[in-house]
Amino acid sequence: MSQDATRSLAEQLDARLAAPGAMDAARFEAFLDAQRRLGLVHGARPLCRHLRPYLIAEHDLAAIARAAEQIASALERVAQRAIWDDFLAEEIGLSADERALAAIVPGAGPLHTVGRLDMLITDGGFSFIEYNADSPAGLTDQLLVERTLMALPHLAPLRDGHGLRTPAPHRALLGALREGYAAWGGREARPAIAIVDWAAVDTSAELRVLADLFSAEGHRTRIVDPDELTYDGRRLEARGERIDLVYRRVITQELIERRGIDHPLIRAYRDRAAYVANSFRIRPLNKKAAFAVLSNPMFSGMFSPEQRAAIAEHIPWTRRVTASRAAWRGREVDLVELLLGEQESFVLKPNDEYGGRGVLLGWTATPAAWREAVRAAADQPWIAQERRRPRTARMPTFRGGAVEEEQVYFDLCPFVFARGAEGPLPTFISRMEGAMVRLSASEVSNVSAGGGVTGLVIVDGARAPREGARDV
Repeated sequence: MSQDATRSLAEQLDARLAAPGAMDAARFEAFLDAQRRLGLVHGARPLCRHLRPYLIAEHDLAAIARAAEQIASALERVAQRAIWDDFLAEEIGLSADERALAAIVPGAGPLHTVGRLDMLITDGGFSFIEYNADSPAGLTDQLLVERTLMALPHLAPLRDGHGLRTPAPHRALLGALREGYAAWGGREARPAIAIVDWAAVDTSAELRVLADLFSAEGHRTRIVDPDELTYDGRRLEARGERIDLVYRRVITQELIERRGIDHPLIRAYRDRAAYVANSFRIRPLNKKAAFAVLSNPMFSGMFSPEQRAAIAEHIPWTRRVTASRAAWRGREVDLVELLLGEQESFVLKPNDEYGGRGVLLGWTATPAAWREAVRAAADQPWIAQERRRPRTARMPTFRGGAVEEEQVYFDLCPFVFARGAEGPLPTFISRMEGAMVRLSASEVSNVSAGGGVTGLVIVDGARAPREGARDV
């Protein structure tokens, strides 16, 4: 990836931050307090502690977008086929309840409205390692970073400079929800929206931000716990108010496990009494084993030439852990023996967890712990994924009364949205808009595992601010 323009701009920003008086304890604490007030938090923890956004060249982001859209479309094909293909459903690890739910046809509209690919930038390019299609968080991070981090004095060139832009995934979300609702057959110009998730989730601050944004656009919007929903066979309601559109943030697996498949939300979805996004048909592609389908040549016939090219370049070798044979680097091997013998080359992940829970990095585990995990994984729905070595970056932060640079791992996690395509029939294609940028001292950079975030600024190298320009 080209870094000349972005490196030059980053150096200018860091020089401004290092100037006397640019940052002190009071200003840094005010910066954190602003995050707490606005909702850029996980639980009560401010999420942005680094003092520069991630800068990326326009043409590099375009390359990521092209690949992300192909991978998201390929995963949709996996989800659609897993609904009726018993072998594929077994390969992915779908339960009977999940298959029954995925088989419900809720009416017209996209299979999925919004998803987030987790991506590592490596020395050789970039790799997608997971997909969150059930309840992707981080959609308001960019907006809130712009209201907090970008307001700091040393970042004035990013506010005033030409050749710079920032994405707006929160606006893309609302556009996708509206288009999906209209294609489904919704008649309200401004449908009443329920954002549905458990009341005590750590991402509740983000839900409040989204509710305010939707309300400002003319939608009566409520944040609703699943237990507040009622359905009488005609109308889905919460607190006595009709719901037209559900933005579903409650995770499918948790809803089924806690409340069963006959929950009011699921019954209203099945009866087409309310539009639900994301639909419950996306459960197959939210399984980590969907990446085993992408990377296994056995299934390559499912995908277009463009999708196969993106898979070959950007999806790591991934397999469901079973007592079986597999092709790896040109040779056939016993899968369990491969994992035991090549510990530093693999990561183990539970098929159904999220937030980094249960992930075991072979290169950090003790041999005994790795051996025990591999043996156990062969009897459970786990996957093994070949290691990709992420690049690190030096990012400024404030610690011990002074600005200092910290070496961090970082993920760039693109958001993809189902947007309507031109044509006589309602057709949706995946479009990328923005990304969640995660920073962490650990290679497991999930926010729920202690990681933080920063914003994304897209740089047009020919027009970006240069040293000596105004405000630099």
